[in-house]
Amino acid sequence: MKQLILERVRKIVSIVLFLVGILALVVTLSTMKVGSFTKPQEGFTPVLFSILLIGFSILNIVIEFITPNSIPGELKDVNWKKFFLYFAICIVYVFLVKKIGFATDTFICLALMLKLAGLKGWVKTIVISLIVSVLIWALFTLAMGVPLPAGILI
Repeated sequence: MKQLILERVRKIVSIVLFLVGILALVVTLSTMKVGSFTKPQEGFTPVLFSILLIGFSILNIVIEFITPNSIPGELKDVNWKKFFLYFAICIVYVFLVKKIGFATDTFICLALMLKLAGLKGWVKTIVISLIVSVLIWALFTLAMGVPLPAGILI
């Protein structure tokens, strides 16, 4: 089954991108005003990008269904367990950011990802995660005035 999916991964991705484009177009048209080319409103750019994504996806689908199936070289040696762990950490990050706050959530998830990537030592991991989390929080909150979800520490 894994072999079959890997051989068809480019076809699968091109179809998924096509469906994402359609979904984005439908959601944008149903929730935002588009306006016109001379007087665009908030939905104009998302509609334009959705249409471009759909068009390029159709072109990609045609190209991928003409070419024979093969496993892309860059996917042959992928550690799928690590891939799914990264993906799971990202999903947990999204769900926790409003509950425990941006800085705390970013610190925890970044530390987990750094350890998963093979960074040696917990002190180095904690220091890097702390510095990156606080710097990003400070950049958005203090420098740009963009409020981020508050939480336990900040």
